[in-house]
Amino acid sequence: MSGTTQPIRPTTVQEAAEAFFGHLRYRRKAEGTIKQWRPPLRDFAKWAGKRSPASLDTREIEGFLSGWIASFEQRNKREPSDHSIKNVIVALRSLYKYLNDYGLLLHEGRPVKNPMLPIQPPTPDPKVNDWLRRSEDEALLSAFFKTEDERVIVWFLRWTGLRLGEALSLLISDLDLLEGTVYVRTSKTARGRRAVPITDELRLRIKHWLTVLEDRGLHKKDGPLFPSRYGNPWTQQYAQRIVRRVGDRVEIERLTPHRLRRTFGSYLLNEGIRLEVVSKLLGHRSTEVTEQAYAELLDQTIRKEMLTALSG
Repeated sequence: MSGTTQPIRPTTVQEAAEAFFGHLRYRRKAEGTIKQWRPPLRDFAKWAGKRSPASLDTREIEGFLSGWIASFEQRNKREPSDHSIKNVIVALRSLYKYLNDYGLLLHEGRPVKNPMLPIQPPTPDPKVNDWLRRSEDEALLSAFFKTEDERVIVWFLRWTGLRLGEALSLLISDLDLLEGTVYVRTSKTARGRRAVPITDELRLRIKHWLTVLEDRGLHKKDGPLFPSRYGNPWTQQYAQRIVRRVGDRVEIERLTPHRLRRTFGSYLLNEGIRLEVVSKLLGHRSTEVTEQAYAELLDQTIRKEMLTALSG
């Protein structure tokens, strides 16, 4: 006999969900995953009421998913992303796998087939909606920033297109505010060692950031541009959390530094900047990489240019 005990069979979805979360904590599952799965399983438990998880069949669970999507659209005035739908389905599949693995899927004393097996999460196209559309971009840049850290990293990544690792590797001495240039020394590719122009508005925000660093006692010429309180560069996890938090505030789901980089590139292409120039600014090793990443956008831009030329 092992030291573990057989889980008590839950009688409601709510009880099943709480047992499941206890199991995840026991198995040292990441707290972020538990936090991510709580809202959809809470909604599922509320929808199921006093019913047991084993009493629900695939058709009924698909009905819950349809209702969840409709409720999301009503609350947010837009369709949920594939990622949001996937999160709900993965949470349900994980719950039912746990119940099935421990022999808890019993209805009226008899084992039932896992009803989540036929329900597969959507597979998002990584190239679709990977950059912010105009309304999202405007909402982000006019967002209420609670801290100076939030303001500077969102604006900096959005208006330089740097990879997050590149940005966090910058030193204050890599900036030439008189010329309006940031020099990227550390990059993913050899092509990435480059000079990126700074817009006038971004230059003002960087100047303000430097005064913030002075006030914090963290302004050192050869020190990091984005220093922690101890003078070390920010971690990528810290910067990612900041960007995600600001995105959530303006209802941009799962905003990442990479989406800001892609938004920078799409903005330039939409403004008529040549592909070769955009490729160099992004630090891609070739224009083919840029073309593959922005194939959808390039098609739209080409069509717009052709129609403009013909109408002229």
